[in-house]
Amino acid sequence: MTQPLVALLRGISASIVGELVTTLHAAGYPDITAAHHPVFYNMDAGGTRLTTLAARAGITHQSMGELVADLIDLGYLARQPDPSDRRARLIVLTEKGKRAVRVARAAVSDIDRAWYARLEAAGIQGDLRTALSAALREAQQNSQAHGQLRSAPGSSSG
Repeated sequence: MTQPLVALLRGISASIVGELVTTLHAAGYPDITAAHHPVFYNMDAGGTRLTTLAARAGITHQSMGELVADLIDLGYLARQPDPSDRRARLIVLTEKGKRAVRVARAAVSDIDRAWYARLEAAGIQGDLRTALSAALREAQQNSQAHGQLRSAPGSSSG
């Protein structure tokens, strides 16, 4: 039976995150897990409020709070006052967190190249990133017109 596209895309996404976590483990960050990915992926350079992280990741405030607390305990994140509103707190990367993010960013290029090679070997040609981006934008525009879909993290429409 042919798998639905959503299952294939989720499987690819999980595999990519798994490769990223494996790279981080090999680089000396064995306590980072795939569950932590939504935190790092949705962080702004200057720090991000917990509510914003949760909304971007599409998970509850409580779930994001647990992930953030874990990463604080592990030394990757810290809380600090938000300079724009002293009542609010920002979640920021520590030096350890910044080093891990640098390793992850470098690994993403290698992982992307490996996936392009896999897809090309499977018969997919052309600029997949551009094609997927265009298809996602179209789906978001069509769905947002009907109030059905929120923007994906990192997309230009949200």
